[in-house]
Amino acid sequence: MQDQEQLEEEFARRKLVEAVENQIADGHPREAGLVLMALLSKGLERDDVLWAMAQVLAEHISQAMASDQPFDLNGYARDLLALTTEDDD
Repeated sequence: MQDQEQLEEEFARRKLVEAVENQIADGHPREAGLVLMALLSKGLERDDVLWAMAQVLAEHISQAMASDQPFDLNGYARDLLALTTEDDD
């Protein structure tokens, strides 16, 4: 049987990926869909791309909570776009 911590991590992962998928479907931020298409066109697997994007979302949620500031949508969009250039260096 899986321990509680592992179950919680899997739940969080699923919800973060679901949030990214909703952003893509809603077109907000528009960068989410652009990044998905760009990374898929580089041959990356969809699940890997969604997880990378979800990690960016998680970091921005964490920053907003830690600083007691509103979610920085512009910073989030910028960091999503940065995913498309990581392998180009």
